[in-house]
Amino acid sequence: MSSDADIVVLSLIAEQPRHGYDLDRVIERRGYRQWTSLAFSSVYYLLKRLSERGLLEPDDGSEGRRTVFRVTDAGRHELRKAAGERVLAPAPPAAGVLPALNAYARLDEPELVAALAQRAEALLDRLDELRGLRARVDEEHALAIFDYEILRQEADLVWTRTLLKKAGSDED
Repeated sequence: MSSDADIVVLSLIAEQPRHGYDLDRVIERRGYRQWTSLAFSSVYYLLKRLSERGLLEPDDGSEGRRTVFRVTDAGRHELRKAAGERVLAPAPPAAGVLPALNAYARLDEPELVAALAQRAEALLDRLDELRGLRARVDEEHALAIFDYEILRQEADLVWTRTLLKKAGSDED
């Protein structure tokens, strides 16, 4: 089973052969770090691991630190399979906030109301950040990713504000 990071790397190399630095620049430019944990150092680790699994191979005549990789037939098969599974499976809700609500006996507890108000502010900041990043990309699939994440964050904000209203807060 491939991880989300594996799918991102495979898909970017499936677009065109790339080396690690180029991958990192594309990941940064398209804002993929907003929704997946792909640090610069992990790009090289993933390239090595995907190569060891036979999903990537060096492009002809390419070696060393600037090794350019291409996707193998097995890599294309794995990419289609893993991507297809994820498209079909609805993502579970983010677990962080849901179990945390169980820590409070009532929605109007001052600590919960304060935390929810801070959450609403953080969501507004996050939405501003996402919208700014979206304005910098022009690839259709990258725009679709940002649109999805913006809608998720907007829904979270509506949910958070609904809880605040139920708690009798003045937060809007």
